[in-house]
Amino acid sequence: VVVDPQNSDRVFVAAMGNLFANNPQRGIYRTQDGGTSWENVLFISDSTGGIDIAIHPTHPDTIYASMWERRRFATHRSYGGETSGLFRSYDGGDTWTELTNGLPSGLISRIGVGISQSHPNILYTHYSDKNKDWIDCFKTTDGGDTWFATNSNIQGNYWEGEIYIDPTNPDKVWSGGVSMWRSTDGAASWTTVSGIWADQ
Repeated sequence: VVVDPQNSDRVFVAAMGNLFANNPQRGIYRTQDGGTSWENVLFISDSTGGIDIAIHPTHPDTIYASMWERRRFATHRSYGGETSGLFRSYDGGDTWTELTNGLPSGLISRIGVGISQSHPNILYTHYSDKNKDWIDCFKTTDGGDTWFATNSNIQGNYWEGEIYIDPTNPDKVWSGGVSMWRSTDGAASWTTVSGIWADQ
């Protein structure tokens, strides 16, 4: 959930929908009246939901959202697919563009995205594949137009959840997965903060 920093009646929610069924209640939802009514402004498919969202601190019409293709059943589950991806809107969620320049494609799993409050052109996102194998943490310094791999090695940190950036120092980053990891050098290297299943 993110709230427009300039208009508290406008709120965005990343929703995964029903855990055990393909369903249309997946995607990015927006309210502009404080929650009285909602609309789904980014829908990919009945098996792909919204999993993370970030909003620009001074230009709140700029929003980033990650989508996760995920299906779970009593006998099997699938935690990734080709419709997983990172999207950006410049008009408050009316229209969206998938960000691909420098980012992985294919059978992608859960994606976390974080935006720097002090330098909002800097964002981080972390990727793993459908088999829970770590791909990398990616960084942009131009608001998402281009991304580059930080060559991070957080093997075993599958199903990455949130990624947070220090509000005054964009080189300090936290990555929540099976463990909580911290970087102080712009995601070039990481140390484990805790092993308490931070994704829970």
